[in-house]
Parts: sequence; C-alpha cells; structure tokens
Amino acid sequence: MINAATAEWLRSRRSSEPAVVSVYLTVPVDVADHRGLPARARELIKSAAGREPRAHGVKVSEADAEAIVTAVDQRSKEWLGHTVGLFACSAIGLFEAVPMPRVQTEQAVIADRPHVRPLLAAVQRHPAFRAALVDTKHAWILQISDDAIKTVAERTGTGVRSQQFAGWYGLEAHRVQQRIMELSKQHFRDTISILTHHADGAGSPLVLGGHDNEITQFLGLLPRAIRQKVAGSFTVDLQTATPGRVRELARPVIASWNERAEATLVQETLDQPPNVAALTDLDGCLAASRAGAIAQLILPDDVLMPGFACSVCGALSSRAGECDCEDPGECCQPVTDVLDELANRVLDGGGQVMTVRSAPFPAAARLRFPVAASR
Repeated sequence: MINAATAEWLRSRRSSEPAVVSVYLTVPVDVADHRGLPARARELIKSAAGREPRAHGVKVSEADAEAIVTAVDQRSKEWLGHTVGLFACSAIGLFEAVPMPRVQTEQAVIADRPHVRPLLAAVQRHPAFRAALVDTKHAWILQISDDAIKTVAERTGTGVRSQQFAGWYGLEAHRVQQRIMELSKQHFRDTISILTHHADGAGSPLVLGGHDNEITQFLGLLPRAIRQKVAGSFTVDLQTATPGRVRELARPVIASWNERAEATLVQETLDQPPNVAALTDLDGCLAASRAGAIAQLILPDDVLMPGFACSVCGALSSRAGECDCEDPGECCQPVTDVLDELANRVLDGGGQVMTVRSAPFPAAARLRFPVAASR
C-alpha cells in the first residue's frame, strides 16, 4: 500500500555513506514476461553504481543486490501490472518492497537514503478519494484507496408513484411529477448531510457517479465547500454497480483531475512575482532551502539532477564549493540527485513537495517569505 506514512518511514532511514539501493521496476501483467525481470533489476543497479559520483562508481553490497534480485524473482506475481519500489541497505537493516501504480520510468539510485521522489509522486497522483453514487431514490458513498474499498454509508429515499400514471387530463401526472421532484431534492439533501457528516478532514477528492441528469441536479445542490472537492463524474447504473467497477470508472476521473491540478499549479507559480512569492530556477530553490523559505516545492517527473551537499552545514548546491564553510571544496560532496536531497530538505522543514508533468523549469518553489536573488 502506498501512502505518505510509508514515504516518511523510508525517508527516516539513512546510512553514513552512499549504500542505500533504490530500484523502481515495472512488472508486466503477463507472467511469461517475468523471466527477464531479475536481469533487468541487476542492470538497473549496475547502472546506478556507475552514476554514483562520490567514489567515481561505488561497489554495491552484493547482499543488497541479491536481496533485490531474489525478491523480484520470487515475488513478481504479487505485483502484476504495478511498479514496485525496492529499497535495500544491509548496513542499516533495511529491506522494503513497496508496490505502487505503474509509473513511467524504471530507475535505480544509490544514495545515503532511499530515493523517494517516484514514491511521493505515486502518493500524490493516486490519492484516497470518496465516491458518491446517487439517483433519485438511492445513494451509496464509498471510501476508495489503491488497495481498499469501504462502504461509508448507504441510503434509500422515500418511494414515489410511477411517472407512467397519467390520471385525468394529465393533472395527476403533474402532481406526481412535482412530488417526484420534491422527494428527489429531499433525498439529495439528506445524502449531502451524510457526505458532510462523514467528511474525512483530509480534503480528499470526491467523484460522483450516476446518470447525467441526476448528477447535474445533485451537483447544483452541493454547498460550495463540498462542490470544490468534486474531481468529476462518471455514468453508472446504481442497480448494477459493484465496488470494483466503481473504482475502475473513478480512476480516469481522478487522473484527469490530477493533470488539471498540476497544470494549474504550474501556471499559478509562473504568474507569481519572482523572488517574492515564487522561484523558478534551481539555484534559487537551493538557496531558499538553506533559509527554510520554501512552503511548496514543485519538481519535474523522472529527472535526476547531479549536485552537491555540504557534510558540515548541509547546504545544497548545483556546483561544488558553494557553501559558507571555511573549506567548501573539502566538505561539499557530490550527490546523484540534488532534487531528491532538496525534496527531503523541504519535507524536513514542514513544506510540501509536488511533482508535475512537462515542467517548464528544473525546479520551482512557492515561498513563505521573499529571499535574495540567487547568485
């Protein structure tokens, strides 16, 4: 199960040297394609060792490499159609396998602690959410996460007479239709009360399901606070819907909602006054991290950016020797991915890290307070 708690636990694990191996491997649905997965895992680890800059290529612990390869060989059927994150370092007693929804890029990184950016992106893009299925007589509210579906509430409204009953000159039909509308609105209001009562407090997105005209009516009655959480809707017949089917129909709605949210975040960041409310250059973001000025860090997908970290003052930089220590050339150590280091620094300071597709910048930050322009 992927969640923020898993990422936080992994972030807390740290070695005194670049000895933590992180591998993200995609597992095909077809078991016949699994034969080459162990070799692929070895290939990724070898490539990561060659990129690790502190010793011009490090020798990965054979025990750690074998632990990852063995897990892939023996457990791949557990992860069909998923990407699995594998993290190993025998020096600190770490071995963890975390299945997650499929991510685009396979990669391996060797560093002082687990490489968590792909995991953070998966948590961001596959949040737990609520689904509210409604028609004029029934309501069904589900809490859905990647590996669990929970029924929060079910409701059946008051029955109404058939709309086919016309009566004398259609007058009775008019009364029935009015009664249907009144009962439907009351049913929708009662369903909204249930939604409000069972709010999770975490701001989870809400997906609506049902027939288009009924969803439109229901949406029009939602108070603003709930309406703002609506990610979208899908069409389904409540009489034939199952929890699994609801989850499958809701997933593309959540995916589209995420893409729109990321695009909006990028545009809003670019519209902010530079160096006052936001930064859109890597050096500026690294400098702001030293001051603890970053409230929200925005990073591109699937990019590894080499850089430097000072072992004394902790400063991050894109070039060697850029810290305030007496001997920066000695204490600034190269790192495989300064963006991951930056993400950890922001999270440690209580900030938020977001991942976006097709970012027009190497890194961006929404600031708590203005900072001086980067050098």
